[in-house]
Amino acid sequence: MRVIAVGRFDGVHLGHRHLLSQARTLARARGCSLLAYTFPPDPPALLPLSVKVRLLGELADEVEVVSLAEVRDLGAEEFLRREIRERLGGCVLVMGPDHRFGRAREAGPEQARALGEKLGLEVWVVEPFQLDGKVVSASLVRELIAQGAVDRAARLLGRPPVLVGRVVSGVGLARQLGFPTLNLALDPILVRPADGVYAAWAFWPGGRAPGLFYQGKRPTFPGLPASAEVHLFSPPPPGLEELEVQLLAWLRPDQAFSSPQELARQIERDVERARQLLTKCAPPQPLLWV
Repeated sequence: MRVIAVGRFDGVHLGHRHLLSQARTLARARGCSLLAYTFPPDPPALLPLSVKVRLLGELADEVEVVSLAEVRDLGAEEFLRREIRERLGGCVLVMGPDHRFGRAREAGPEQARALGEKLGLEVWVVEPFQLDGKVVSASLVRELIAQGAVDRAARLLGRPPVLVGRVVSGVGLARQLGFPTLNLALDPILVRPADGVYAAWAFWPGGRAPGLFYQGKRPTFPGLPASAEVHLFSPPPPGLEELEVQLLAWLRPDQAFSSPQELARQIERDVERARQLLTKCAPPQPLLWV
């Protein structure tokens, strides 16, 4: 028999960790294993699926990823009976107070408890985790990232927000300015930060480096398309195909400068400020390549 914690678990943030910790304690007391029941990321998401599964696997004995299409049309009672009780052998269902399930999200905790009594399924509802007087939620984390408040988002996540991108060819403009970059085609499933410049760490298989991350419309050069790129403070190895970028601090918004030379001087100031910020904290741990 299993204790089953159900949720989207987008970001596997501190609130999710609190719920899963409660579920693990309950499972151990019952002599059961703990299974995290979740779904693939729905954009704009906080983590790629592979990372979410690995992080959940550190908190639960098993992870079950189910396509929403497989259960979308199940009524609430049918979902609990077929999925939780019969297919997965659940004896206890653990959920947050805002979680809803069943066709058209028809059921919440109150209905789950009533149906659980009928099906022989115990239902535990874990109260939300709060930090700084606010409930920690994936929607709040996404909102903060979209505003550029990546340091505040990191407090709720327990780690910096992450981006993933394929390395693509650029026009070489940053190199001409004296600050060569790796241009990135960002994973479209992940939430985008506000346009601007960030202090960041980049990771690739077997390596890492601090640097600047830029996302914006390049307003100093209106004829060029928008871009996402990272300038690393130490030269990266040749042939990189993919980067993981973790955003530690927002430095400034995207803005137009009167000349390329003025932009280059500002980037120099950005680099110095980022170096000062990044030396004050330990490098984060990579998520894709561990």
